[in-house]
Amino acid sequence: MASNRRGKLKEHFCGIHSNLDWVTYHCQLSLELIQGDNPKLSKGIKALGESAKALDELAQRIYATL
Repeated sequence: MASNRRGKLKEHFCGIHSNLDWVTYHCQLSLELIQGDNPKLSKGIKALGESAKALDELAQRIYATL
């Protein structure tokens, strides 16, 4: 566990990455379950996964600057 502000921020952003990775993973599993049976739901899940990926990329850029 980090004791300074920079280290704590890095820990938090590592946690953000980890959680967004799980969101993407669960979106993929959900898409497999749907198997294209519900196009509107598939579209929404894909959008959620893409949004999580975009947020993850932003978090990684911030992490890289710390």
